[in-house]
Amino acid sequence: MLPYRSENIVAIATPPGNGALAIVRFSGKNLYSVYRSFSHKRPQDRKAIFSKIYHPSNNKLLDEAVIIYFKSPNSFTGEDVIEITCHGGALVSKSIILAAIDYGIRNAKPGEFSCRAYLNGKIDLLQAEGISSLISAKSQFLQDISLNHLLGHVTKNFSEIKNDSLNILSIIENELNFSEQEIDLTSISIIRDVILNIRNKLETILNNTTHGLDVALGIRVVIIGKTNSGKSSLYNAILGYDRAIVSSVPGTTRDTIESIFELEGVPVCLIDTAGIWESEKYLDRLSIEKSYSSLDEANICFLVDDVDPKLLEKSLCKNIKKDNYILIKTKSDLNNSTDSIDNNIIAVSSKLNTGINKLLTCLSTHIKSNISNYDVINPILVTRRQRGLLKRALSSIVVLIEQIDNGVETDIIASGIRGFVSILEEVLGEIPNEDIINNIFSNFCIGK
Repeated sequence: MLPYRSENIVAIATPPGNGALAIVRFSGKNLYSVYRSFSHKRPQDRKAIFSKIYHPSNNKLLDEAVIIYFKSPNSFTGEDVIEITCHGGALVSKSIILAAIDYGIRNAKPGEFSCRAYLNGKIDLLQAEGISSLISAKSQFLQDISLNHLLGHVTKNFSEIKNDSLNILSIIENELNFSEQEIDLTSISIIRDVILNIRNKLETILNNTTHGLDVALGIRVVIIGKTNSGKSSLYNAILGYDRAIVSSVPGTTRDTIESIFELEGVPVCLIDTAGIWESEKYLDRLSIEKSYSSLDEANICFLVDDVDPKLLEKSLCKNIKKDNYILIKTKSDLNNSTDSIDNNIIAVSSKLNTGINKLLTCLSTHIKSNISNYDVINPILVTRRQRGLLKRALSSIVVLIEQIDNGVETDIIASGIRGFVSILEEVLGEIPNEDIINNIFSNFCIGK
């Protein structure tokens, strides 16, 4: 485990600004005397007490607050922890922190409380990264995924794979100490089946975290159509405010415009594009090229036309993914007759705000059916660090299966499994890398 300096640390654990309450958090090896110096009371483990808060050096009254003492190891960091819930605003909490610094307690670095929790075995690295994503979550869906990490559900998945690997490795290494005459050796086919099952589990995680990443960053929904077909009006109607400029002049939208909104807990990145039309002007052609390129990154396309979106469907058949689009007829308020509209086409009027709810329902159904179905059931979202390691692990398992098929000796198989287990231990943070650990926790806020 990485060493760390064990000085007592302090930081504010609530956002800056005016508010009813603020929390000042301490952590250290022994905070008994710190508690007494600030409150003039004896600490009682895990008991909240309303107390006057004093400057520990000159006994100046700083506030009346709730103070709690968590005796190690039964705390978030695994050390002694004190939390003072004082009056809000910048001055009161600042006066307590300055008093602590006068007393010899230093300011905590970003993420240092969580780092100490990791170093003391209170959380693993996957849970720590879950804390970071939970704090920065911008949708209910990502919040649920992050809680899954924090509660250890994802750690359990990886630990099961690691345990399967260690079990077969222990059998192989035990058998290497005996001759074939002394013990019945496990057949290569059984070993191969276990390793094949491990590979399948890893592939499932990697395949589905791709969808999880899409969902976390926002399902990319691109609105595309000819000029003056009502794209920007539809964009504004979905968002519920005027984000894009709307004009009857062709080519009003020159660049792609992106906005994120939440649809039934899932973040959606809605993208308005320049109209597709024939133009010889340089800037127009650049805009049209960007509209086409946006289709490459789209999860779903809104094919928009005010006459017949099926014509647009035919012209874009080479640019759009099969079944990954929704046909939309705009400006339905200008044509009261909807009898001729195909059942696969959604008619909307951005002016009257009709058909928008039906369109959003269709979009939500499409997302759940085609993009995030697995994640809704069993959400897993790995970081770039974790994903890189898991790809390495999968590659090593694929090589190992090839070696088994080529008839290598069991000691080579054992060596391959040991290498695979080492990579999983890096994922879980059981083989700590100081630079990686520092990088992960430096992205946390101070006080967490």
